[in-house]
Amino acid sequence: MSPVQILFHILLMTTADVTTKLAERITFFFSDANFSKDEFMLKEAANNDGYIEISSLLKFNSIKKLSTEMAKIADAAKTVPSVIVSKDGEAIRRKDPLPDKNDSVERTIFVGNIPVEDDKTWGEAQEKEAVKEGEEEEKPKEGEEEKPKEGEEKPKEEEKKATPPQLFAVTIDDIKSTFSKFGEVALVRLRYKKAQPHLNLPKSAMGSAFVEFGSAEAVAKAAENTEEIKVGSNVVEVKVMKDWLADNKKSKPKKTFKKKEDTKKSNDEGTNDEPAAEEAPLVIEPLQWEKNCVIAFTRFPPEIQREDIKEAFSTIDGVNADDVYVDYSRGCKDGAVRFSKTFDTITDVAAKFDKGEVKIKGEPVGSACVLLGEEEEKYWEEAARQSAERKRAFEARGGHKNRKKQRRN
Repeated sequence: MSPVQILFHILLMTTADVTTKLAERITFFFSDANFSKDEFMLKEAANNDGYIEISSLLKFNSIKKLSTEMAKIADAAKTVPSVIVSKDGEAIRRKDPLPDKNDSVERTIFVGNIPVEDDKTWGEAQEKEAVKEGEEEEKPKEGEEEKPKEGEEKPKEEEKKATPPQLFAVTIDDIKSTFSKFGEVALVRLRYKKAQPHLNLPKSAMGSAFVEFGSAEAVAKAAENTEEIKVGSNVVEVKVMKDWLADNKKSKPKKTFKKKEDTKKSNDEGTNDEPAAEEAPLVIEPLQWEKNCVIAFTRFPPEIQREDIKEAFSTIDGVNADDVYVDYSRGCKDGAVRFSKTFDTITDVAAKFDKGEVKIKGEPVGSACVLLGEEEEKYWEEAARQSAERKRAFEARGGHKNRKKQRRN
């Protein structure tokens, strides 16, 4: 084989390898497990007839590091049976819609005690920042102790050292390979504590993850396993998602609510000695709803009312203004509009607001999209919770009896 043939063979193998890896990433991003939980992709798909622009996929690091050429990504997508590439080769969509039932909880396990380690690079960055700040501040003269500024206490030694964030000492692929013996692993979600900049606490690994399988049978196999399971150097804890959610709920402290203080003071000591009363338990009744009935909005124009939003919808052909329910409180930036039934042009209606073609009181909204998948489920769960809270508050005030008294007075 000539040197030219060898070089050509190497290049050919590299291209094939890249195509295979791109196909793997595309399969993952458009899978039921990931797509139903990816807010970015759900929003773009809702406003683009289900398509995700390849230029948007290039924002994902795992795609970008393999290739930045749209044609290569389109070619790789054509080898994935679960997606469709647009005619112009610039966008990709799922072949099948998301399943009606979201059974991800039944297919998921919680994995704890995953090995973590300190982020050493963060410590170096903190030291550099401290040096920089020290250079800018006035330094004490030789032999003098640094004194705190007027009104400030001298910081304690332990307060000077911020806790370094934790990194996972293993990769997602390590976790996948460990649990693939029980069945196909569809998704691994590593768990992190959110960053708290005001406390100088960065995002930090929690040492646990959710592993979603392709079937509930795989979860049963993992739960029934009696042998030690190791990820990296640690023996991990495995718990079925339903059990973990139940335990997590029990571990959260119950909130108690004190009665509002009586404005009339007692004759004896001028205080109300009645024990604090707990509110009635919150009974949440699931709301009946259809899919694709909610349009979510961000950054509503200031000083608008529900009637202004309804009026904007009434100007759009094909929208039944009587079926518009505005889920918005005055002064809030975000909100939603929902319908009792979906209609063919609901995605187009959302796009009109999103592009600024339809305005509210002469001003455009920040964004608008039809809620899909897990986002839609979360919206209806929150709507049911708010409805239950309003009902409880109403009954606490005496309900209909109290209303009748007010009318008589």
